[in-house]
Amino acid sequence: MKATKMLKKNYEFKYVLTKGKYYAGDYIKAYIIQNKKNSNFLGLAINSHLRKSS
Repeated sequence: MKATKMLKKNYEFKYVLTKGKYYAGDYIKAYIIQNKKNSNFLGLAINSHLRKSS
């Protein structure tokens, strides 16, 4: 199984948004792209209503 690295830089997140796949749920979206190294890139986005709820 490949290791997964969380995205931290804005340019990394934009790259995964344009080139990768996404999986959507009710409150969260996951964006992922595979690369030729031993890791995947993963970005998570949450719903704005959930973000303001606390």
